[in-house]
Amino acid sequence: MSDSMFLYNGFRPYVPEDKLKEYDKAYNSRKRHTVKFMTELIIQNVDLEYYHKNPLKPEDGYLFNFFLFEYSQRNTELTKALKEFKNAPTTKERKFLFK
Repeated sequence: MSDSMFLYNGFRPYVPEDKLKEYDKAYNSRKRHTVKFMTELIIQNVDLEYYHKNPLKPEDGYLFNFFLFEYSQRNTELTKALKEFKNAPTTKERKFLFK
């Protein structure tokens, strides 16, 4: 199961009944579910501030933590900057400084 399918199924009980058809239609209308699309879809349809502190089931805490702290942070500018910094060569590895 892909991460987007896991999030779609996991957050479905948290979508209000009047928005459920729109939620399903938006998800099923796309072939590829990017991080940006899924993040926007969940933020638009789920009251994260309320349910993050009061999940319907105790095990859903893992779902909210996965979405808020891992999934939604993928492909952000901060993540890209940290990866660039991590892959930057150290002073010792730079041969142009020393002849």
